[in-house]
Order: sequence, then structure tokens, then C-alpha cells
Amino acid sequence: DLHSTSRRQRQMCIRDRYYTVYKVYFKHKQSASERKQIALTAQLQLKSLRNEVRMSHNKNKHPFLKMTALALGCMAVYNTYEYNKATSGNHNHREECRVYTGRFGDIYYKHYGSGSPVLLLHTLEPSANMSEWIAAATELGKSHSVYVIDLPGCGFSDKSTIDYSIYMYALAVNDFVKNRILRHHDTATGMHAAAISTSSAILICAALTAPKLYSGLSFINPQAMETTYCNPSTKPVFAKCIRAVYNTPVIGSFMYNLKYNRAAIMDKLSKVSGLEVAQKNELADSMYEAAHTGGYYGRFLLASIHGNLLNSDIARMLSKLSTPILIVTGSADRQAKKALPAFDIDKENISSVILEDISAPQLECPDKLARILNSFFN
Repeated sequence: DLHSTSRRQRQMCIRDRYYTVYKVYFKHKQSASERKQIALTAQLQLKSLRNEVRMSHNKNKHPFLKMTALALGCMAVYNTYEYNKATSGNHNHREECRVYTGRFGDIYYKHYGSGSPVLLLHTLEPSANMSEWIAAATELGKSHSVYVIDLPGCGFSDKSTIDYSIYMYALAVNDFVKNRILRHHDTATGMHAAAISTSSAILICAALTAPKLYSGLSFINPQAMETTYCNPSTKPVFAKCIRAVYNTPVIGSFMYNLKYNRAAIMDKLSKVSGLEVAQKNELADSMYEAAHTGGYYGRFLLASIHGNLLNSDIARMLSKLSTPILIVTGSADRQAKKALPAFDIDKENISSVILEDISAPQLECPDKLARILNSFFN
């Protein structure tokens, strides 16, 4: 068995077989032509044996590389399967959206109603999109001109291969407000805006960058300050490694798909107790499609999140902000309830509302949330 022998043993095997063939054919006297034919046959057998040894040697060479190639191939097949499955439907109705093209690419948005302008921002994560606000936006549209957008890197908006930051998002939001909203509305005192969870930092930074654009800000279940501020230099090697892995085409896409497949999204929505099964399925389809629309480029936003590039010192920014602020918190969301005292609700420009037994107000009670926001906007 040539596969289980050493190199020295294989060489001896070749030599023994050559001499065996030579002795068999030269045992009796043959003519010159017969001896020439016998020698040629022996050389061909020797060459065949050497090729067999060489192939057996190459077959056992670099098994790790072969296993790696097989694993990468399986990952690529899974990535393609998830993309085709997620984008096979039209749950978010792209044809109903409008497009604004700015310096950070195309931003998709929907517009409801007429009146004073209001901007609504969804949660900042790859699977989030404007569908979080649709029910509340429809109600608010009865008395306001409501704009709901997909942030860059989310939903239908462009997903660039860049490092995302809070300041970049603040610039993108301000560009949209100045070039699309305020061009159609004559508001000398600014406009109102609302954000969910992690997007609160975007609105705070946007208001600090251009304070004249906003007359009031609303935060729905804002994230705790200690989780939004983390110096990227605390664990630079770990953060860079995670970001580098998510930026890779095959492995990064595979890890992204494991985190944002439909089962993982449904598991996340199962924590929202106020939603019915049909609502969860509809929202899961919307988030699943949003996470994979445009290919696997949502992983670059996820890489920025895990790489600490989207962290910000909200406490320091709030201390410099004088714009009126409303904080709406669901008592069932422990993280948001814990974050409420950190926002210094005793400040004159900050007020708060707590909704009992609610974890996601924009999903569980959109009409009630719309009435609270409407009273604050007026």
C-alpha cells in the first residue's frame, strides 16, 4: 500500500519492482528486438509506478488547505441560499419609496400627510428599516408631514463598504433635512424628529452640528449611556479583529447570515410580548429582507458596530444641547428603563413618559405613541 509507506520504502519498492521485471524478461535468451521491447516495457512500468507514488504523495499533501477550501465552499453556498431566500419576496414594497441622492449615496424614504415636518429614524442595526415606524407614521400623518427614512447601510438605502460613524450619520440626516424636507416646508423655527434606541445618538449629534434645524427631539427607548460610550482604544486588538472578520467576503458574510437569518430575527422578536404571531411574522419578513437587500454589504455596518466605531459620549453631548427633548420608555424594556435616570430627566428641556408593560412602543402601541408625540410636537 503506497499510501501508508514512507518515502524510503517507496523508493525501495520501485527498485525491487524494476529488477523483478528485468529478471523475468531476461531469464531466457531473446533477440535484440525482443530485448529492446522488454526494456521499453520495463521503463513504462517504472514510469507508471513513479506516477502512482507521486499521486499518492500529493493526495496526502496539505489536508488542512483542502478542508479549508471545502469549508469556504460550503459557506459560499449558504450565503447564496440566504440571500436568494431573503430577497425572493417584496415585503417592504420598494415601489412605494422615494429616493434622495446625497453625498452618502441613495437614501430611500416614505412621506405621509401634510403639515409641519417630522422626521422619524429607525433603530441603527442592519436588519432595521422604516417599517418600524409605518404604523405610527400613518397616524402622525393626519396632522403632520412625516418623513420616514432608511438610514445608510440599512434597508433599501445604499450599503457602502465603509466604516460607519455617528458623525457620518448625523451629516447624512442633516443633508436630508436641508435638501429634501426644508425645501418643501417654510419652518423658521426648525422641525421635530424622533429616533428609536441606538439612533438617539444620531439625532443628538445632528442637533449639535446644526441646532437651527431642530425644534424638538424625541427618543423612544434610548440606549443606556454606559453602553453607547466605549473608548475604542480599550480593546483595540479585539475590536480590530472582529471588524476585520466581518469585512471578509465569505467568512464575514457567513457570520452575518448566522446573526440575521429569519430564525434569529424571529427569536429576537419573541421578546416583544405585545405583538401577535401574525405581526411578528410580517415584521420578521420585513427585517429579513432589509438585512439582505443589496447583497451582503450590511456586514460593514455590523463590523462598525462591533468595532466600537459607532459609540459616542451621549452624556457630554446632552449637556451641551438645549433643544426640548421627550423620552418615551416602555417599562418592559429593562435596558431602556435602566437608562432613563442617566438622561438627567430633571433638566428643564427634558421630559419623559413611561408606558407600562410595553417593551417596543412603536410596534406594540403605535397609535398611543403617535398621540404622545403629536402632543409634544404641538
